[in-house]
Amino acid sequence: MRDWKKGGLGVRVRNPMLMITAKRADSGTALLLIAPAMLVLLLVNIYPFLYALYISVHTFTLGRPTPPRFIGLANYSDLLDDGRFINSLWVSFKFVTIAAAVEFLLGFALAFLFSAKLRGMATLRKIAILPIMVMPLASGLVWFYILNENFGAMNWFAVLAGATHRIRFLTDDTLAIFSLVLADAWQWTPFVMLVIFAALQSIPEYVYEAAKMDGLNKWQTFWWVTLPLLRSAIWVVLVLRVVDAFRMIELIYLMTRGGPGGATETLSWYIYSTGFLDQDLGSAAAEAVVMIIVVTVVAQIFVRRLQFREAT
Repeated sequence: MRDWKKGGLGVRVRNPMLMITAKRADSGTALLLIAPAMLVLLLVNIYPFLYALYISVHTFTLGRPTPPRFIGLANYSDLLDDGRFINSLWVSFKFVTIAAAVEFLLGFALAFLFSAKLRGMATLRKIAILPIMVMPLASGLVWFYILNENFGAMNWFAVLAGATHRIRFLTDDTLAIFSLVLADAWQWTPFVMLVIFAALQSIPEYVYEAAKMDGLNKWQTFWWVTLPLLRSAIWVVLVLRVVDAFRMIELIYLMTRGGPGGATETLSWYIYSTGFLDQDLGSAAAEAVVMIIVVTVVAQIFVRRLQFREAT
């Protein structure tokens, strides 16, 4: 079959049937090339989730030789009457809200600070992003030794300054959650700073020149020019930090173990406690499915907001 055929007035045009065949061949080739990646994605992500759904409707206890027994939605209904589960949801939302807000505000301010054209700022930026390189487990261990009531560095300085009582950073109901926020903010505020800084650097200089020609002052330029251009980066970094804060468990494992009295028992820690300490994998799987749903809903709210901003 020829690639070309004569059209009206002797003009040569492509054969449409041949073009359709070529497109189908290209689609088949593309599917063949991405098939290995799709297979890995199914094995790594989809299969564990489906298996978790399967386990969540069965009784599955570690250390018992009996096979799983189907119990329907009993594990899910039990969660509604579980005070620890409700508390873990509340603690998770509290931690995520405070941590994401603190990290965003500090990172946003540092991004503007480091974008100033001053001598030595490049070196300071490199030093500022070092906490991102630290493993979360190592970070949790360091902050445990800093904030420990008996031998922590902070209490050593407090006693040296004349304090009569040691500060219970990790054993007080109120201070414990803020201690976790402090440790999390130390590690992930530089990430927020880095993203916002990169977005700031991508704004063309002529935008600010045009704003100056229009007579806008610095505050008006920030509110009406800089902030709208940063909105996409802001929503992206908020999505990443919120999702990551929901699944944070390393700091809790090393610093508080969910205490005192459940004050720092987030949903991720409660899932670990149910599955590996209580050895009830059925209930832990149900809690994990609920956590996935909650995180997905929260993430979709941010994504929808981002899409709305992009459309407008």
